[in-house]
Amino acid sequence: MDYVKRILDIVVNQNKWRRYECLNLVASENVISPLAEKVYLSDFMSRYNEHNAESHYQGTKFAMEIEYVVKKIFEEKFNTDKIEIRPLSGGLANLIVYRSILKPGDTFISPKLTAGGHVSSTRYGVAGVLSLAEIPMFFDSDEMTVDVDKTVELINNVRPKLIMFGRSVILFPEPIKEIKNEIDPKIKIVYDAAHVFGLIWGGKFQDPLDEGADIITTSTHKTFPGPQGGAIIARSDIDEKIWRKLEFTTFPGVVYNHHIHRFPALGITALEMNEFGKEYAEQVISNAKALAEGLFNYGFNVLCPHKRFTASHQVLIDVRELDGGRKVATKLEENNIIVTKIALPWDSDKDATGNPSGIRIGVQEMTRWGMRESEMKYIAELFHEILNENKSVRDKVVEFRKGFREIRYCFKVERYEDYLARLFGGF
Repeated sequence: MDYVKRILDIVVNQNKWRRYECLNLVASENVISPLAEKVYLSDFMSRYNEHNAESHYQGTKFAMEIEYVVKKIFEEKFNTDKIEIRPLSGGLANLIVYRSILKPGDTFISPKLTAGGHVSSTRYGVAGVLSLAEIPMFFDSDEMTVDVDKTVELINNVRPKLIMFGRSVILFPEPIKEIKNEIDPKIKIVYDAAHVFGLIWGGKFQDPLDEGADIITTSTHKTFPGPQGGAIIARSDIDEKIWRKLEFTTFPGVVYNHHIHRFPALGITALEMNEFGKEYAEQVISNAKALAEGLFNYGFNVLCPHKRFTASHQVLIDVRELDGGRKVATKLEENNIIVTKIALPWDSDKDATGNPSGIRIGVQEMTRWGMRESEMKYIAELFHEILNENKSVRDKVVEFRKGFREIRYCFKVERYEDYLARLFGGF
């Protein structure tokens, strides 16, 4: 076998299928801008830069500079100098924060897995690896949000060192302020913003630090449409001992090569979000509502119709009557519509990796490709044809995608042609 040709064929097939022939509705994915994609590939891909205040390597003057510049962009956005962009994922950011504040055996409170909690905040993930005692907060499955009164009572009885807000399944803002005002101020509040970071950046979801969170953890590739990676953002007045521990846990603790080549693309994405983020976030949320309404009108059991379904990029459907989330997601994939199966509050933890009750839909990537409310209504029609009428619509999807080939809410590559020519060797 010619393995070189095979590898190249795989990459070509992936690009053709997922980028130009599918409706990508995975809530945890996005597509980076053309300019960010171009600067993602550079000499930084081959380099190391282990460092505290100073680098432990030679040849890192530009590596130090790019990290400094990107951190400054984040600092100016969140009005804090407590920024850590070296974590390689949101889950690793959570590990770093937990290890910096908690010790093995300590108790913390977080969303349970079937109420949208990320696996890293449960005994199955980072929390379990660190031997932490996870207690789930109370959740109102009708409202799809925290039960404030019961959770406040739980916190005041347990008196944990840390509370984790933020979810992988998140329709509505978390009641940070409501709970913060009723508990011991010494308890640290962390907000896992991985899914909604782009909506937060665009000012259209909630402002966790202003509402009382001490730390935000996030990934940088979901509603925030950057390269895959993670970040930690803390209040400017956080205890310096905690922040120093957090930096030490990052390096030399758990991150040795923080993939410097991410930073140019991360910085470009952040600047694009500064310019286009509000408009983008507004359209994402409007699209999510439009899709949810369209699906509801076709008879699908879309959660929270009494709250207009969602205030985020996500739409949740209970598909138990359609044979469950795994089977529905598989049937949609056969028609080039990509979603994820998801556990809903009435499922067990085991169901999450089996055939759970729900599917989770995210509209952020197709919004980036230029789709608006009318396209969301058409996507709802395609769901109806596949799942209610048992039709094949794969060819329709491929044809539909031909009209959406340009990524929006970003800088034009042509504006920087001279720089890009230098980037690829035209010195």
